Amino acid sequence: MRPSLRFTIVVVAAALAMRQVGAQSSAGATLTPFAGYLITGNWFDGPIGTSLSSTNAPMLGAQGTLPLVKRVSAVANVAYASGDLRVGLPLIGGVTVGTARTWLYDVGLEYGGLGGKTGGVAPFVSGGIGAMSNSISNRVFNTQATNVSYSAAVGVDLGLTPGLGLRIQAKDWIGRFNSQQAVGFRAEGNLAHNWALTVGAKLSF
Repeated sequence: MRPSLRFTIVVVAAALAMRQVGAQSSAGATLTPFAGYLITGNWFDGPIGTSLSSTNAPMLGAQGTLPLVKRVSAVANVAYASGDLRVGLPLIGGVTVGTARTWLYDVGLEYGGLGGKTGGVAPFVSGGIGAMSNSISNRVFNTQATNVSYSAAVGVDLGLTPGLGLRIQAKDWIGRFNSQQAVGFRAEGNLAHNWALTVGAKLSF
């Protein structure tokens, strides 16, 4: 299944689920489709300035929240980005050796945000745990690696109309590349930070 089709199915399914949950919750669930840019860290740093990483890339995603208690919500995210697989080299900068398609998932808790309010400006913070899955391919090989990741985010909600807001967010997914799954042997990689800067339409149900 193509990533774009898979992403569309995920967002539609999430919207239907959140609508059903929102109908049962007086506080209201939300769904935020978003777009942004993923700034990736190096998976490995080698000798004399070499490195291995995926390049920074545009990102698409969706986030759902469900209120638990006052100002605290459960939050879940799914996001997708596709960039080049790059070997960093001293002097010449680096060489593209393939494509890296990345899926990111996480669940956690969020504090703040608009909550049940229909207008105004409201900051929020969140943290959680999930996974980062990298599908790596070129003309010679095609492999995949999935690693545990931890997430932390800060942002602000802007209320526009009842049921619609704007969410601006900076989020960091933190994890190590799983070399054992990708190439069959263990190599200690960096604890990489992967920053996502996103803007989305926050829909309340």
